[in-house]
Amino acid sequence: MSTDTFTHKDLSQISGVSVTTIKSYRKKFPEFFMISGHGKPLRFKKGSDKLCLRIKELFAKNLSSKQIRDKLLIEFESVKENRQLSESSKPTTASNEEIEKLTRVTMQMMNGLAGLATAQAKSEQRLGKIEKGLLQLIERQDSGNVAGEDLIEQIKDVLLTANGLPQSERVKAKKIVTIKKDHGQSNSYTLESDNSKIFPEIEFLDLPVVILSETGEFLGMPGRPGHPFALKELVHLVTKDESNYSKVWRKDGSEWILSYKSPTGPLHELFFQRKKTPKGNIVSFFKRLDINSESKNQTFIITFFREVRDLIDEI
Repeated sequence: MSTDTFTHKDLSQISGVSVTTIKSYRKKFPEFFMISGHGKPLRFKKGSDKLCLRIKELFAKNLSSKQIRDKLLIEFESVKENRQLSESSKPTTASNEEIEKLTRVTMQMMNGLAGLATAQAKSEQRLGKIEKGLLQLIERQDSGNVAGEDLIEQIKDVLLTANGLPQSERVKAKKIVTIKKDHGQSNSYTLESDNSKIFPEIEFLDLPVVILSETGEFLGMPGRPGHPFALKELVHLVTKDESNYSKVWRKDGSEWILSYKSPTGPLHELFFQRKKTPKGNIVSFFKRLDINSESKNQTFIITFFREVRDLIDEI
């Protein structure tokens, strides 16, 4: 092992963590991993060993990635600083830190504004669909083309299928709205929200979670030693910082949809469905991923799935 440069494997042996974990460190804090040439295998400059040991130590103290980055900015040179000056004075280091912090805050504000605009657009779209659907049902009821008993169920379907902001409320009927029947009698109903949240059954959350590979085959991943990567572990990893994420489950037909969002981050919607694989295994099929209402392609889903799975080494 060279004392001046290190490979991923070298850093893994020095730090006592897996190569996958070293790669996750690099993804989270790329500005601190200074590369020494781009041959194979990739090698990192002197000091990367101390960097990995420090990151491992800070994660062991349950610090967030943001808190760790703030400490690394003080204790280690970043790639950006290294390119500007070989030796940085304290005033210059402080200036660079302020610039990087300002950049992060600016990006957070931009993401927040984009999320707000998307939420508003989806809300307006949903209200428009509800209004159109209800008007059509009223016209059909007035013309006698829909029975009174069926009208309430159809109104509920309009509310539940209008594509809009995630909600987990159950809708139930109670007497208020008047509906006339053929023999002259009438019943009255209203719609009322039941604010109790809904969740998938434990059996579903315990299922192995799989995606489609690029060749169209079911692809799962190992979880904890001796066990497949389960849906409950995926949910925990993407929303493990409960204080910073709002999370809600909703059901659409046979699909369970998990929606989660941080105060400044994008809205993620993950679609799951119970499936039986060609080998006869019952699994939770991760079939779709929307970010701010934009459906991602299969390559993106595969990358997202693998990156989330890599996080299991840190807990």
